[in-house]
Amino acid sequence: MTPDELYEKQHGHPVNYIQCQSSTAHTFGNVTAFIQNWLINLFPENLFKTIHVNSKIAHTQLRSTPNEFLKKTPPMFIIRPRIEWRDNGRFLNGTMLTERQGDLYHRYGGTNLQTFFIDNKRKVSVKYQLNRHVMDFDVILIFNTLMQQINWSNYFLNAVRQEIPFFLETCLESYLSPELLNQLSICSGIPLKDEDGSSAGFIRYMNQNSAFPITYKLQGSTGTEEFYRYYPAKIDTVITNFNTDEGEKVGHIMDRYQITFSIRCEFFGTGFYFLFSDKLKKNSIIVSDDNEMMVPIFTDVLTQDDVDLPVGWKLYASPSCMLEKPDDEVDISSLFNDSIIQAFKFHKERGIPIGEFFRIRVRKQGKILQYGKDYEFNPDTLKVTFKNCNTYYTYKIILMLNIEYINNLVKDVYKLK
Repeated sequence: MTPDELYEKQHGHPVNYIQCQSSTAHTFGNVTAFIQNWLINLFPENLFKTIHVNSKIAHTQLRSTPNEFLKKTPPMFIIRPRIEWRDNGRFLNGTMLTERQGDLYHRYGGTNLQTFFIDNKRKVSVKYQLNRHVMDFDVILIFNTLMQQINWSNYFLNAVRQEIPFFLETCLESYLSPELLNQLSICSGIPLKDEDGSSAGFIRYMNQNSAFPITYKLQGSTGTEEFYRYYPAKIDTVITNFNTDEGEKVGHIMDRYQITFSIRCEFFGTGFYFLFSDKLKKNSIIVSDDNEMMVPIFTDVLTQDDVDLPVGWKLYASPSCMLEKPDDEVDISSLFNDSIIQAFKFHKERGIPIGEFFRIRVRKQGKILQYGKDYEFNPDTLKVTFKNCNTYYTYKIILMLNIEYINNLVKDVYKLK
């Protein structure tokens, strides 16, 4: 029984709650980045010289003319997302599980909220309303010659099913607003940041009490932090409306041959979050900040190599980031507690390689980057420096620690807890 359900049973009325808007645009951007990455990976690496995602959500069909892209270099990959808000053909349409048909939360257990976070000790919980979303993607592939168009048309038709539904398995992230986390911090008594400015303690607290992993995203040199609920998703997918054109005339010759098709994707998302606590004096509503642009954020799925580690080692953290410039620096110092920082200092002072207790790996939308060539880590500043990387892609920084080694070092040398 969750704290809010126990409170209602004991007091005869529901506990107060805070209703928080989720950022659905983040999830739509998540799915957009995944579909774009999946499609591009169907083709040979580096085939497309120009990749364009229209980050403003459009509710109209993609124009057939490529005139707006004539100055770009073919082959080109262009994708435009559209949201189908009231698609009656979606799974669980018209049911209480995914649509509001009365009070989301009321007495006697008549609720359709899903459990997310439970801390029985501090009597605080977070639940969410399940949604079922539908997105359509209009895709244009542009080539220079008719022969390329014919060859790549045949390639695509043989590479993936057409007009037949199939599932794409991945993980998505639901944005947790700072306002919601601040209220959770107040109700639980666990600070968002400790005295050293580290979020590690709060992240650890959330993961200890959450039904889902909590992921962490850093925003380049600005140091902006974002938290997400990380959940598995099976995207119900179907590719339709495959077509080719007769070419676009540029000057006196035919140029710019198109392949076009549409993709329909259906998946679970989040409506409202509800924070329950007996410390709340009244019900209230908080909202997330709006942003004009829908930013495609790719959710990297952890692999067996990330979790199958030697004895004593553990996956310590795996924050994501997007860069603001090709040679950006990302400060990850907030992820480390004092014991780990002291371990870095101890090894530097004695010239001992930090590989004894620390490993780092960086992926660009699922692909491993090369240390030294694509990025470096500075144990003095606790920053990851990227080298000539693309500001469009999402990067995941995977940190692995030998916890047993660090604990013994701290105990023997620094006498820290």
